[in-house]
Amino acid sequence: MMARKKSTSSVSRASRRGRRSAAPQKRHRAPPVVQDSSPAALVGAMLREQRRLLNLTLQEVADRAGITKGFLSEIERDKAIPSVATLMRLRDALSLSISSLFRSSLPRVVRSNERQTIPFGGEGMVCSLVSARDAHRVTVIWADLEPGGRSGAEPHSLDADEEVIIVVSGALEISVDGGESHRLRAGDSFNFDPRLPHRYENPSSSQVARVVCIVAPPPK
Repeated sequence: MMARKKSTSSVSRASRRGRRSAAPQKRHRAPPVVQDSSPAALVGAMLREQRRLLNLTLQEVADRAGITKGFLSEIERDKAIPSVATLMRLRDALSLSISSLFRSSLPRVVRSNERQTIPFGGEGMVCSLVSARDAHRVTVIWADLEPGGRSGAEPHSLDADEEVIIVVSGALEISVDGGESHRLRAGDSFNFDPRLPHRYENPSSSQVARVVCIVAPPPK
């Protein structure tokens, strides 16, 4: 009799445990979809929207910019990031003024987490505006270049009078008009005419380069 009671009690406890374990599980909501705000996405969306607005085909725009239709398609779909030089030609092909690229909506005080990211092209490079919306005589850009990041293999130019580059951390290598390459380190600066073809890259294989670019007057 004692054994039977013990067995009945055990079954009862197991039954209660089973009922508890069968209780409905909490449903976890799927995480919200975050819109891609990477430089690639900014470039692709901007170009695709303007091309459609002008009712131009991929082939027409690619021919004007001197690139292949397939490459342009990849850029628009965020599968590839153009060099700065290629992006400048695409903007010309789509009647997008360079000045619109540097149009700021920022207040006078710009916190480090409130900079305005701009689609400037390049490989492994993120550029943000630092200058405020009422800065009419100068444009200031903060650039982060990943190890090996660069403006592209092809030089580019800007329609402005002066450009000053200041390296905040890391290193930057810059060449102007096909001349001697200059390697800048943290605290170094370099002054040149941005209308001359130039290119730059982070020569480090491990350290991010943080750079401030001051352009005057704002590129047209």
